[in-house]
Amino acid sequence: MLGKLPGTDLHPGLLIGVIACVACWVLISRTSLGFAMRVTGGNLRAAQLQGLPVGRLIVLACLIGGGCAGLAGMIEVSAVQGRANASLIAGYGYAGILIAFLARMNPLAILPMSLLLGGIGAAGGLLQRRMGLPDATVQVLQGFIFVCILTSETLYGRLPWLLPRGGR
Repeated sequence: MLGKLPGTDLHPGLLIGVIACVACWVLISRTSLGFAMRVTGGNLRAAQLQGLPVGRLIVLACLIGGGCAGLAGMIEVSAVQGRANASLIAGYGYAGILIAFLARMNPLAILPMSLLLGGIGAAGGLLQRRMGLPDATVQVLQGFIFVCILTSETLYGRLPWLLPRGGR
């Protein structure tokens, strides 16, 4: 079991998460391997034409993502739940996809975006009790944020009033 950080009510998962985000940022933005992974993720054909080992890079990116997800699950079980059981469904996958979109695939931006969505999730119970809203209110709010992000990404640069300042 993971205990609390000294002098706080927080478990070490917060510190481990921050360290993991910084480590991923260093890997992706400061190493040649990270550059190759960004090229592969940005344009598969260009990566193949440059002779990058595309298959290995994709598998490595999946291994890193899976390792981070496993680390998060381990922390959930050992610091929050206390033990693993069949009913342990935290539902972090959808929130993780939304956080990745909000962070625009930047590991350092994951920290504030996860605090934002975590705050919405934590306030959801209070919102439901005080205002008598249904259980799915938080998920609807997260879905609305997701649709807004996807719409802005789709329309950016296509409508005259959404063009960058230099493009008008």
